[in-house]
Amino acid sequence: MSGIANADTDIVVFENGDRLTGELKSMERGQLRFDTDATGTISIHWEKVAYVQSDQNIQVEMISGVRCFGHIAMHDDKYEVVVETSTGPTVLDSSRVVKMNPIDQTGLRDIDIDIAAGYNFTKASDVQQFNFAINADYRTRERIASVSYSLLFSNSDSNDKTQRQLLGFNYTRLRSNRWLNDGSLNFEQNDELGLNLRTSIGSGVGRIIKQSNRALFVLSAGLQVTRENLVDQTDDVDSLESYFAGRLDWFRYETPELDWSTNLQIIPSLTESGRVRVEFDTNLKWEIIGDLFWQLEFYSSYDNQSQSETGSSNDQGVITSVSYDF
Repeated sequence: MSGIANADTDIVVFENGDRLTGELKSMERGQLRFDTDATGTISIHWEKVAYVQSDQNIQVEMISGVRCFGHIAMHDDKYEVVVETSTGPTVLDSSRVVKMNPIDQTGLRDIDIDIAAGYNFTKASDVQQFNFAINADYRTRERIASVSYSLLFSNSDSNDKTQRQLLGFNYTRLRSNRWLNDGSLNFEQNDELGLNLRTSIGSGVGRIIKQSNRALFVLSAGLQVTRENLVDQTDDVDSLESYFAGRLDWFRYETPELDWSTNLQIIPSLTESGRVRVEFDTNLKWEIIGDLFWQLEFYSSYDNQSQSETGSSNDQGVITSVSYDF
């Protein structure tokens, strides 16, 4: 991205004294991504890095949630990161650093994109299943904007074709001491639940309970307005809902890399007495080679008072796919 100067003169020095010159791409989840002319972009275990230097504008984030912004200077002592901020140098213990992201002078960084696709066929039941998903994140120093889309299409001789589509937009404002505010706009279509379209717009507050180079745990709560257009009803159903959400990520950066993420949302209705919806998914990504992963996902959508007379109150399934991170 333009605005990041001298990106090809960054330096990484290993524990044994070996060094690489190139471009620091990011550090997250215990992996420093570094690009050189000879090797291309490679992943380096952060704990094996003794020194790092960069003339780029880098945002460095600590386990505590404290964020520093500036160039990274070489330090006399191993395993310390010196951030040349606008108010002077800040020395950080590298074992407490969980993120490093280059951000240009306008406060922006590159878009991170993840694409997954899969196809399954079961001959015994003659069931075909196709799935596709894409996620994109765009980050500034204090904000994260993301968009995600997923499609699951199933077909068999004995049953009608069914599909499940989800499109979501999310905005997160990072606050001090690991607090955050978020807003979301979501669209869902699900034949199994009898949903032509469910539209939800909401906002809430959350906190990062734990973040390290091994795990991330986030809790949030808020309110959302929902409109449901159902297959078997002519009038839309409007409701005000609260939500309580939890996200747990666990990752292993030894080869092969593993990334396990679980999301749970409990959504009690405030306008329909006793109604509660639950959204759950858990996803395991296993490294094949480089940025190519095999992916296994289980999802479940439950509504104890489904508004559709013909749709099911529960939709669940297993998805396998291959994904690539850009």
